[in-house]
Amino acid sequence: MTIRSFAKLVGVVATIVVLGLSIMTIRAPRAQADDDRSDSRIKIGFEIAPVPLNLAGKNRAKVGLGSYLVNAVGDCNGCHTAGGPPNFNYAAGGNPYFGQPNVVDPTVYLSGGQNFGPVGTPTGPNGYSGPAMISRNLTPDKNGLPEGGHTLSEFKQIMRHGTDFDQIHPTCTTAQIAEINAGGTPVCIPTSPGNTADGNLLQIMPWPTFSHMSDRDIEAIYEYLSAVPCIDNTTSTPPDGAPNELRNDCGNGGADRGVRDYSTHQTTKSHQFR
Repeated sequence: MTIRSFAKLVGVVATIVVLGLSIMTIRAPRAQADDDRSDSRIKIGFEIAPVPLNLAGKNRAKVGLGSYLVNAVGDCNGCHTAGGPPNFNYAAGGNPYFGQPNVVDPTVYLSGGQNFGPVGTPTGPNGYSGPAMISRNLTPDKNGLPEGGHTLSEFKQIMRHGTDFDQIHPTCTTAQIAEINAGGTPVCIPTSPGNTADGNLLQIMPWPTFSHMSDRDIEAIYEYLSAVPCIDNTTSTPPDGAPNELRNDCGNGGADRGVRDYSTHQTTKSHQFR
C-alpha cells in the first residue's frame, strides 16, 4: 500500500467515525424524547396529581414522572402531610381506608407536620429521648424551590446521603448530656452504645432507599415538587428548636397561595395533555 493510499484510507475511517458520532449525538435527544412519550408513568403522574400544577418553565415529562414517583410509588404525602386523625392526608369523605372514594386533601398536601416521636436513648431522671422528629414541609417557596428553598444540588444530597442542612436535631454534646442528667431537655439527640443516631443526618426519611434512585428520577421528583402549590403550614406543631421547617414564604398572599384554585383542579389537569 502506498503512502497516498494509506492516507486516503485513514481519511475515510476518520470520516466514518465522525459521522457515526454525529448521528449518535443527534439521536440521543430524540431517543430520550421518544422514551418520554412512551413512558406511561408520565401520563399516570398527571392523572393522579392531587393539586393543580404550575408547569411554567418546567420540563413537562419530568413533572409527570415526578408525580408518579411521589404519588404512586413513594407515598411522600403519607408522611409529609399536615392532616390529623381520622383522615390524615385524605379529605373528609375521601378516606379509602373507610371504604370511601380516594380523595387527597389538597389543603395539607406535602406541607409536613407529622410527629414521629424521638429517636434517641432515654436519658436522665425524665427519660429524655430528644426532640420529636417532625416531617418537613416539601412545598416550594415563592421562588419555586422545593422544601422551602433547597436547590437541586442540595436536594440530591438529601436524597442520596440524608444530609440535614438545617441540623435541627443535633447529637447531644457532653455538656448537653450533663444538662439532661440534671433534668433538662436541650434540643439534641442523646445517644448510647448501639444507638448512635447521627444528628447530621435525617433520622426518619428513608433516604437509604431513595439513594439508589437514578439522577433522572431524583430530578423528576424535584421538578414535580417545584410545580405543586406553596403552603405555609401554620397549624401543625412545629419542631423543637429552629428553624421551623413547617413555615414557608409563599410570597404575596401567604398561606392563601397554597389553597387557591383547587375548585378548578379537574380543568387544570384536562389542559395538561394539550
